[in-house]
Amino acid sequence: MVSFWSFLLSYPEVFLAIACFFCLSLFRLVRHCHKSDLPVNWPVIGMLPFLVRNLYQIHDSVTDMLREAGCTFRIIGPWFLNMSFLATCDPATVNHCFNTNFNNYPKGSEFAEMFDILGDGLLVADSASWEYQRRVAMQVFASRAFRSFSMSTITRKAGTVLLPFLDHMAKHGSQVELEGIFMRFSLDVSYSTVFATDLDCLSVSHPIPAFGQATKEVEEGMLFRHVVPPSLWKLLRMLKVGSEKKMADARVVIDKFIYEEIAKWKAQANKECQGDVLSMYMNWPMDPSMSEQQKTLFLRDTVVGFIFAGKDLIAVTLTWFFYMMCKHPHVEAKILEEIKALQSTTWPGNLSVFECDNLRPATYLQAALLETLRLFPATPFEEKEALNDDVLPDGTMVSKGTRIVFSLYAMGRIKGIWGKDCMEFRPERWISKSGRLRHEPSYKFLSFNSGPRSCLGKDLGLSNMKMAAASIIYNFKVELVEGHAVMPESAVILHTRNGMMVRLKRRELTAA
Repeated sequence: MVSFWSFLLSYPEVFLAIACFFCLSLFRLVRHCHKSDLPVNWPVIGMLPFLVRNLYQIHDSVTDMLREAGCTFRIIGPWFLNMSFLATCDPATVNHCFNTNFNNYPKGSEFAEMFDILGDGLLVADSASWEYQRRVAMQVFASRAFRSFSMSTITRKAGTVLLPFLDHMAKHGSQVELEGIFMRFSLDVSYSTVFATDLDCLSVSHPIPAFGQATKEVEEGMLFRHVVPPSLWKLLRMLKVGSEKKMADARVVIDKFIYEEIAKWKAQANKECQGDVLSMYMNWPMDPSMSEQQKTLFLRDTVVGFIFAGKDLIAVTLTWFFYMMCKHPHVEAKILEEIKALQSTTWPGNLSVFECDNLRPATYLQAALLETLRLFPATPFEEKEALNDDVLPDGTMVSKGTRIVFSLYAMGRIKGIWGKDCMEFRPERWISKSGRLRHEPSYKFLSFNSGPRSCLGKDLGLSNMKMAAASIIYNFKVELVEGHAVMPESAVILHTRNGMMVRLKRRELTAA
């Protein structure tokens, strides 16, 4: 026996080969015996193999895991990396963390650092900073001037940019990557709503503007930060290489656009509030103790948050909505019949556009949008960090500093939450027997957040999406390109992996 160990010590490569063979054999044996969807907790590396193996379809894999685990499961990362977290889709836990024990679950410093593009804006701020920004934002969203400007902006953009662009594609019989179109459109709308300036993202002859390309680079960088150990992306950031260099360069472009818009507003003679976000905030009485530099930075962080929050919700939701319309033509037919009875306005090219206010009676259309958000939430997960030790409603112990990831994607696909037909696209689940929209608790349907951090732009966002969806359905028939597979991307925003290729056909209808 001594000679055997002496032999192994003399030839370490043989020892390493035997060890690798043993580990691989053990891994295959465990996989063969382990039919469960729950990940294996390996020595040293924890559940990292599960995350790596399922990275390509992480949202569905986490859904299967939570479905088997009973809605809550602790993911253990490698012992030498800060990657462990608690995953959940339990409505009771959501209610506990977002409402009843809200103060113990801030966004946390790790979240703020990961999304540092947002600065100290409302989406990442905590404590006193968040309370102040929330109070100001509530006043802005409640303003009649802001709501009127926002709705008129998206109506104008639909009539002068989006529908003419789609009409051009329909006339030429071209295949259209619809998600890319919606991303450009929503960025255009968000930029105009914030600055009262046109970015011209949907010009047929022009490429996407530098600002739009920069926001795309930032989103890709934020995804990378989510799937690698924090120590790795922080090292890349320090060295200014890889995805972190791209993010840094993109931030320079974004900041250049924003600071130029702020400077233009300050230089103009007429500083009256037009209803856009920038003029609303510029006319807001800020803390007198703030320096001009601090005020400018505050404005920068605020408008970046507005742009990123607005563009993703509209674009991603409309993409999945029309995917569902292609897969469920009977739903589209019901929506078309519903909006035929409503008043629309005719724009150049004989294109009909619906005003947001005229779509208030379109209950089935809104139900279809809510059903889309249930199955395909634009933001597939939320994150919080425990400030102190706690016990969740299901008895799970939470230690101070624990990161909790709430899977909105999984929440919409659990039978115990939405019933046996949870995987079906059925707008009727949102309509009561009296024909009105059915209310669901926000901690069960988390697409617009819940509790004190609930989305201030929920009603405005739904109105804008209803307007865009109704106007497109009324004017065009959208058909998926045969053989083109549409599936969710493993990302912080629920984009499609390969885009959504469609063909458009002009409808011949008479407006009401």
